[in-house]
Amino acid sequence: MESPSGLKSGLSRQPYDIWCYDKKNACVIPGYVVEGTLAKTIINEPKEVSLMNGLTAPLNMQVHYISFSAHADFAQASMFLKELMPPNIILFHGEANEMRRLKQKLIT
Repeated sequence: MESPSGLKSGLSRQPYDIWCYDKKNACVIPGYVVEGTLAKTIINEPKEVSLMNGLTAPLNMQVHYISFSAHADFAQASMFLKELMPPNIILFHGEANEMRRLKQKLIT
């Protein structure tokens, strides 16, 4: 899932630039996206996208937009993940101790 920053930079953007080439990958964009951001651009599934280094790359990954509140609590988020059943989950936004607690809850 992309972060609220709209895939502009940081830990959400770095994996995107690596994964966008592969059609086995997907980007799930939850909630509101701002005009002019990469997240807003890829919702329209262009054939190519700009990478952080200024080069362009083919957009082969799947792009899905869903309505999901950034303020969802653990119960809502875990129910969402149970329905989605992703093979991997990457947690990249939040305070380190809280992220560890969330990881443990998701594992159990």
